[in-house]
Amino acid sequence: MNEVAIVIISIIILIVGVIVYGVISTTMGTEEDVNNNYIPDRFERMIGKDPSKKKQKN
Repeated sequence: MNEVAIVIISIIILIVGVIVYGVISTTMGTEEDVNNNYIPDRFERMIGKDPSKKKQKN
């Protein structure tokens, strides 16, 4: 049971770390973020999304 808690906490820390890295790197200008969603475009290209697409708001 103790190992399960450690794994869950580690996964949460990893996810939070990636989110914090995305926000900090895009706000400081070290990563490009065309669509301003705080996810670096490099990560979006890795998962197969086109970062230049923007949803139209009417």
